[in-house]
Amino acid sequence: MRGQWLGLLVGLCGASWAVAQPFQIVTTVAPPGTIPQSQWKDVIRFSLSGSGSAPVAMSNIPNGQVKDPTGVAFRTPTDLFIGNRAGNGLLPGSISRFSLTNGGADAAYLGEFSQTGLIGVQEIAFNPVTRELFAATVADGIWRWTFDTNGQASPNGSFARTRPWRGVCIEPSGTFLYASAATGTVFRFRLNSDGTTTELPSQAIAGASGLRYFALGPVLGEIYVADYVQNKVFRLRSNADGSLALLGSVNSTNAFDCAFSPDGLEMFVSRHNVGGIERFSYNAGTNGWDPTSTISTPSVVGFATYVPAICPADLTGEGFVDDSDFQVFVQAYNILDCADGSMPLGCPADFNLDGFVDDNDFLIFVIAYNELVCS
Repeated sequence: MRGQWLGLLVGLCGASWAVAQPFQIVTTVAPPGTIPQSQWKDVIRFSLSGSGSAPVAMSNIPNGQVKDPTGVAFRTPTDLFIGNRAGNGLLPGSISRFSLTNGGADAAYLGEFSQTGLIGVQEIAFNPVTRELFAATVADGIWRWTFDTNGQASPNGSFARTRPWRGVCIEPSGTFLYASAATGTVFRFRLNSDGTTTELPSQAIAGASGLRYFALGPVLGEIYVADYVQNKVFRLRSNADGSLALLGSVNSTNAFDCAFSPDGLEMFVSRHNVGGIERFSYNAGTNGWDPTSTISTPSVVGFATYVPAICPADLTGEGFVDDSDFQVFVQAYNILDCADGSMPLGCPADFNLDGFVDDNDFLIFVIAYNELVCS
């Protein structure tokens, strides 16, 4: 496919893309424990002009659009998902979905979805290869959803049922899933090509006792996991066989989750119960993280970083504009009207924001396709 279009793409080439340093941090507010609906909170956001810059409070995603929010994950650079624990076991859980527009300033509520029996959603995470969504739950398993070509979610069952979970993470190859259960152990699963899972021997993390949420680190293959009890964030490396190597840890009170700036030079850690987002700067000399300051917040839980798309034509969100993006674009092009119910949510292929996916959008797409790499 790429060869057929190469001549046209080269002829239209004329744009270059710069790395976008401004970003947002998105975090959920949740008191500890099982809580009544009267105590459910918002999702809060801050914008930053770059690593080390002053945070600027943005409009919250309000309670009601979320229901006792916990985990945060992006399917694409603008497709935001929030896990709802709904009282942490009191009511059925769900996942809310939002489309970020206007450079991320606006978060349009698109609705929520669930599965029968889903209760107490904790961390949510996407498989970086297949884009399947996984959700850990407080007392009963890990749940799954797949997405069709229009971005519509479909339940895909669950596994490891009748067991309590807190964090869930899929390493970059998409083969191994890691989960935590508020202990000092990381539980490991192989995601098989036929859709089944195989549980592998678990790994105890030296010095850990209350592991919560995971984050993929800025170095490929590194995974971070917060420990609420030990007041640490552990830094791990995922090996080719799915085993984990401990690389070190960082101290942070009541650590629950973490996220990174787009350049990988700053780490943010959410602090549950005591509140606050603790900031760390990367020290190249020590290959470690130095504490710098704390952003004042209530008790926070899940975390993600939003980076305004440096190439909006990356419709699948993996950092390249390639044949997979072309297939998504063609489907939207054939539908044409963004108001059509079969158009992917948020109409992401409408690059010039005129309400249609047409030849004007194609001219924008092919320039990015020729560049290939979002950089």
